[in-house]
Amino acid sequence: MPLSQMQGIVYDDVGLHLEAATSFDRAAVPLGMYLAWCANHQLLSETLAEHAAGLVMRVRFREITGSELAVAGCAGVLAAEHLSTEGRAFTEHYYPSYLDEFRAEFGSDPYAVEDDWDHYDRIAPRLTRALMRFRQQADDDGAAGSGGGKPSWWKIWR
Repeated sequence: MPLSQMQGIVYDDVGLHLEAATSFDRAAVPLGMYLAWCANHQLLSETLAEHAAGLVMRVRFREITGSELAVAGCAGVLAAEHLSTEGRAFTEHYYPSYLDEFRAEFGSDPYAVEDDWDHYDRIAPRLTRALMRFRQQADDDGAAGSGGGKPSWWKIWR
């Protein structure tokens, strides 16, 4: 999909959470943790990685939080143009249930979660498991559609 067509796709916007969160800082936490996780799993677009290279690197080194990347690098918006092809596909599949996962991990108020790496370390495994399931489903769908396809690399060693 050309960048010009992707620019209209917005997955989340901190502004949509302001009323429930009561402050911009609190509203940015769930989105920021998701964006930090995307940065750590190579799911950001080359455009964002280049445009906000310093911020992305600082997130990866845990010098700043994902919320800071979301605000300073993405203007508080998670859009298709910020994600790689796989990042967009996963986000379209998973992100509608992300706040439910966030609540399951942290409690009913997702905006009361501290914006720190200890809390990120609690939600990141849930996101990673969801990504692994998504990739496995894509592999299974590809294998089914191609008459069996190639076995996964780990199945070769059985």
